[in-house]
Amino acid sequence: MELLGQKENPQGKGWAAGEKYGEKILSILKAVKDEGKVQFMESLTISAPYMVRVSIPDLNIRRGPGTSYPKTGKFTGVGIFTVVEEKDGWGLLKAYQEKRDGWISLAFAARI
Repeated sequence: MELLGQKENPQGKGWAAGEKYGEKILSILKAVKDEGKVQFMESLTISAPYMVRVSIPDLNIRRGPGTSYPKTGKFTGVGIFTVVEEKDGWGLLKAYQEKRDGWISLAFAARI
């Protein structure tokens, strides 16, 4: 579990690019076991960039991270995409990184 982070794994492999990701998960589990509840939790952020697979042809691309932002009128289509930033369950696509105007709902994407 401690080797989930790429930086901690001697082979440079791992699920999470974030530093000490496995240790953070273990500390949360220990707190639950020892206390019956988590008294405090350090924020677990998923480091970007990472790849996602979209399996639906009509996933809307929005101008910001949420349904309150307008749609761009474009869809991702089915495929694999790079997410460079994550916010509130939304991912910024690499192709839209410069203007920061291409966000997808990560609820409709699977991390690979």
